[in-house]
Amino acid sequence: MQNQRVMVVGATGKIGKHLVPKLVKLGNEVHGLARFGTPGQEDALRKLGVVTYKRDVTKPDAFEGVPDDFDYVLHEAALKFGSEGDADYTVEMNVRAAGRAMEHFAKTKGFLFASSGNVYEDSVDGATEDTPPLPPSLYAITRLGGEWMVDYFSRRNNTPAVIHRIFYGYHEEFGVPTDIARQIRDGEGIDLTTSHVNVIWLDDLMDAMIASYQVASVPPKVLNLTGTEKVSVRAIAERLGELMGIEPKFRGTPKGTSLLGKADEMARLLGPPKVSLDEGLQRIAKSIMAREFPIDHPTQWEKRKGFGED
Repeated sequence: MQNQRVMVVGATGKIGKHLVPKLVKLGNEVHGLARFGTPGQEDALRKLGVVTYKRDVTKPDAFEGVPDDFDYVLHEAALKFGSEGDADYTVEMNVRAAGRAMEHFAKTKGFLFASSGNVYEDSVDGATEDTPPLPPSLYAITRLGGEWMVDYFSRRNNTPAVIHRIFYGYHEEFGVPTDIARQIRDGEGIDLTTSHVNVIWLDDLMDAMIASYQVASVPPKVLNLTGTEKVSVRAIAERLGELMGIEPKFRGTPKGTSLLGKADEMARLLGPPKVSLDEGLQRIAKSIMAREFPIDHPTQWEKRKGFGED
């Protein structure tokens, strides 16, 4: 995706704030829509040449006055943390806002929607795109609801779309290995109840998200976006412990199933991830020991419901 007119909805979110500079670097004309609730966020994007729109996507008039003639739209706005405590707001953010965006940007050549692997039930081997969703939490239900909105408006308005079911992107700032490394550094026990995960380095995830415009279709193409390996949480912790020079502590008993997804289709269509797990872990260990980033929202990969709660 180069030299395109692109809109990022949720331009300051967990992934959106990294996605916007990447799209700019590729030579696109980038527009970003967000609440810009933190001082300096909007100015930082404008310095990159991004055209900004200060809007709250949960409001019925969120897209009023916003151009609708973008080549591609990447919808990254969603609520996970605290979702179980405010059902109405979560539905507004994760479901209805997606419908409003699909309606407004109906003319786009590709609506790329960030959903979540949380829509699947836990398994031993991992879900494929053909596995029927069975969401286990309010958050997961609303992510599936957002997918239904994208599917409905794609068919109604003939808008090509891709639904990204994302499993555990990570880099120095956030992600499963990053959370584990922080716990090791701080002497906390690593919970092994969820014994396996799929992880993908953030740049590889964003490359796949962007490249997926090539497979946008009506009805939407569904893609699991994650690493191609099923990885043991214990193995991640032990390797990070070696790199950090700290013996990890463990707690909990594996329950036998985990939130896992197969990324064979992603690898076939868009190419496999470039950054190996060990390379990623080396970067994480160095960053965590240097305390490069403050603790933001832990990924809470150990949970399947009650995100943001104790």
